[in-house]
Amino acid sequence: MRTFTFTDEKEINVTQEQMSYKKAVKSFQNSHKIPTVKVSYTNKKGTAVDNWIKLPIGRKKKIGK
Repeated sequence: MRTFTFTDEKEINVTQEQMSYKKAVKSFQNSHKIPTVKVSYTNKKGTAVDNWIKLPIGRKKKIGK
C-alpha cells in the first residue's frame, strides 16, 4: 500500500492509503468537489512525486451520472 496526500494548500489536507494512484484519485474526487489538487506520494522506485492535477479524472460520460 502507498500513502497519497491530497492538498489544495489552503484548507484541505487528506491522506489516503491505496494500492494505486488511480484508485486514490477516484476515491478523493468522490468526496471533494474542487477543480485542482496537489498529490504527493512515493512511487515504486522510491522517488518522491509532487503533482498538481485537474479534477475530475475518468470517463467524462460516466462522471455525470
